[in-house]
Amino acid sequence: MLTERNAVFIAVLIFYTGTAIFSTIRLIQHGLRKTASERILLVFSIGRILCAAFQLATISYPTNTSVWAGYVTTFSICVSLLLSASLVLLRRLAQRAGTDFPQVAGRDSMKFCQILVTVGLILGIAGGIRATSNWGSTGSYKPDSIQKASIIIFIISWALIVFMAIHTLGKARAAGSQTQKIAVGVFAISLPLLAVRIAYSAVSIFANLRSFSSIYGNVTIMLCMALIEEAIVVLMYQALGFVTLEDGARGRSIDSDLDQLSMAETGVVASK
Repeated sequence: MLTERNAVFIAVLIFYTGTAIFSTIRLIQHGLRKTASERILLVFSIGRILCAAFQLATISYPTNTSVWAGYVTTFSICVSLLLSASLVLLRRLAQRAGTDFPQVAGRDSMKFCQILVTVGLILGIAGGIRATSNWGSTGSYKPDSIQKASIIIFIISWALIVFMAIHTLGKARAAGSQTQKIAVGVFAISLPLLAVRIAYSAVSIFANLRSFSSIYGNVTIMLCMALIEEAIVVLMYQALGFVTLEDGARGRSIDSDLDQLSMAETGVVASK
């Protein structure tokens, strides 16, 4: 039966098929070394396609907890990929502005944030699988404590990214180029949108309100606080990645800085 929720995820499937195609074309045109942000956005698009496919599969298999496990996991963890894309683009912006990120605990704040995002991703996967497994045993879905730890880490990561963005955007604004101005506008819009998206997950996991549940909650709330935000951020990041494509003439590639993160999230390291 085509419910409102299923109709929304059909739209999600169509939209992210388009963004996946766009990212794939960029990768083919410019190669893996110059398109770190597109690699991550491609993985995000694939994650959303899988999420939509799992949701639509529940039409035929409404009691299959394995299908629900796939849906819950892909729905919750993909936000980590948008945080990772933010890091990639901020690094690119910092390099163009001739600056670097401040230190946190004696190390580069970007690398510190990479570790946090990766840990949050792993915990989100483990927590989603365990919660749906318990669902099969108890007959009701309840967020797992590991999922809560994952959300806390994503909140901390977002706050750190905001801290780095304020530092970097100030330098970028001083650079005065059109590209830098575009980047400032993109982050000024995308970071608040990411905050709304993470807030949706936080309410869903910690308050455990039925209306905020990604499984049987209010579709309008999910659309307005999660799916629309994600779509806007993806489009803005794809546009920003397009206009800030690295020419390879300045410093070392940001991809070498992010190989470890990319491997953790995609299982693949770009060949040198």
